[in-house]
Amino acid sequence: MRIMTFNLRCDTPRDFRDRWNNRKSMVYHVMDEYKCDIIGTQEVKDNMFNDLKKNMKEYEIVGESRGKRISSERNNLLISKKHTIEEYKTFWLSETPNEVGSKVWYSYVPRIATTAVIKTVEGKKIRVYNSHLDNLFQKTREYGLKRIMEVIDKEQEKEALPIILMGDFNDTPDSKLIKSFKSGKFSKEEFTAVQDINKELYKESTRDKFKRTQNGVHIDYIFVSKEIEVVNAEIIKYNINGKYPSDHYPLITDIKIK
Repeated sequence: MRIMTFNLRCDTPRDFRDRWNNRKSMVYHVMDEYKCDIIGTQEVKDNMFNDLKKNMKEYEIVGESRGKRISSERNNLLISKKHTIEEYKTFWLSETPNEVGSKVWYSYVPRIATTAVIKTVEGKKIRVYNSHLDNLFQKTREYGLKRIMEVIDKEQEKEALPIILMGDFNDTPDSKLIKSFKSGKFSKEEFTAVQDINKELYKESTRDKFKRTQNGVHIDYIFVSKEIEVVNAEIIKYNINGKYPSDHYPLITDIKIK
């Protein structure tokens, strides 16, 4: 299976020539070119979501926006129609995870995760999570990741499945958050970052400015549970004459379910 996480950069007037309408065709190209089974996206606003639905017809797109405003972010999952979606939901990283727009008091905006149980065309089942952790405070990122892991542990008690957790974690590989997570601090489950198959990837940024100043940071991840074998991983740097589809690079991996 091929998995991608891709922060699409929200559509905002501040980006001028790099607004969504000027780069969405490049996003479609990347998604078409790499023919992923599952894509996790972040920073998707309603207009972007509607464009993806119209143009990525080979995918089912699931996930709700984090709030009721049209500008609210979505963390969608794009799932190839050759697979079967058995269930899905969006939950809030708060004390009331089913309440739309809920958040912990020290989070500037609501944060969410979208999850789905997928039965592959080969008949194997996996559980997938996609999220975008807070960009301002380490405390909020840690809280959000703990909430995700609480949901994972609870759902695994009902039915133990291989797990994929991906998204924009807004923290670098040497950060306390990522080190603690990889050491098993937050969950009963054991997770491996797909980048670990080629640790040189950690030296590459996954987020930079649209002009690519080479001062970027590595903050996007795909983690897999022990039932999944990582075959390879790559950071995609597709561009057209220095114009990029997002201020993030997509991270892609090929995996096998053991």
